Amino acid sequence: MASDIHFVQGGGEPVMAAAGHGILSCPCGNTLISGYDPAGFYAVGIQCARCGTVTTTPSMGQVPHTPVAVIVAEPSAEPRMAPMTIPPGVTVLGRAEMDRLAALYRPVTPADNTYRLSAERLDEAAAAYEHHVGSALPIIACRTGEPFHGLRQHALGWAVAHLGAQPEDWSCTQDNPTANAALHVAAFLHFVATWSHHPLFPAMAATAAERGCDLHGLAPFGAAHCINMMGNRINFPAPTGYPGHIDGFNLIVGAADIIPVHTEVFDRFEFPLGRAWTPASLLAAATATIEAAQARINIRHPGLLLLSPGSSLAGFDEALIKAVDAAMVALGRKNRGLMATVLVVLRLQPTPDPKAIRFGYGFFPLTNRHYRGEGLAQPGR
Repeated sequence: MASDIHFVQGGGEPVMAAAGHGILSCPCGNTLISGYDPAGFYAVGIQCARCGTVTTTPSMGQVPHTPVAVIVAEPSAEPRMAPMTIPPGVTVLGRAEMDRLAALYRPVTPADNTYRLSAERLDEAAAAYEHHVGSALPIIACRTGEPFHGLRQHALGWAVAHLGAQPEDWSCTQDNPTANAALHVAAFLHFVATWSHHPLFPAMAATAAERGCDLHGLAPFGAAHCINMMGNRINFPAPTGYPGHIDGFNLIVGAADIIPVHTEVFDRFEFPLGRAWTPASLLAAATATIEAAQARINIRHPGLLLLSPGSSLAGFDEALIKAVDAAMVALGRKNRGLMATVLVVLRLQPTPDPKAIRFGYGFFPLTNRHYRGEGLAQPGR
């Protein structure tokens, strides 16, 4: 089909000259790509100048991660008379292949973010955990008078047990422990709905399960979802260990620059197990955390700092945003490799149905105006 032709060879020269060690030839023997490496060309159709045959390189298939530096080849009928030079490390993808991969790897925003936490939905959460993690959801025993008992042991197991033990007329927002449990269950179900199609989801689920699927374990994937929705490219590094662990993700800026996103659990004031806070203590803690990040995020190793404060009561998020903003103003010039400090908060909103909540992200990027490099795309930019 004409739409599968991305390059038309116009003479005796190869269409492309790459950095590999092989040659891609037409069945007639004419050279189409010199320096060919199969790992650098996916679903690219080339029409031979000698015989007119279209040779198409193989599709990438379903691979663990997408290439970072890419050239997207658009369908074209214009003859190419001189070779296109492909730099080392750059992958050429046909437009249809690029669109297929984008659909495969892009997070899916669920059509409905309302979660009715019935007994059936709690069973669904437990079944999803077992299916994706490979072990049964831990059973956490509820204790009278200790509503948060088991939260640190396994957050999702505690949340399912707490909600399952409620009387018939319970409400998601009837008290702080129940609202906290509802948030954990909804956050996990939203995580599954958003990412379970991704080829790396087994490693994502294993990574979240290491923290008992608490809000901190889910926060990096919520942040990756938000950053992608803002129009940024992201990718995940190859998992380490077995069954696999994912250490954060990467923001891709420009043609191929990788900016690591480093996650920091900022739980010293987290409800219900953290300390009491004041604006002064928040500023001191935010300043210390951002200063400490300079050991791994600096001008030689640019990066983005992601803070996960976990669950909180009213007023905390706003105060923390002010504290981080003030710390960034004070410290930004000292660390020009820090692109931004981002707060990600997993939130719930009540609905008229007492057993249903709406789940969403609070995502607050506080950029460093002294950062040297291309930055994070923001809504409206």
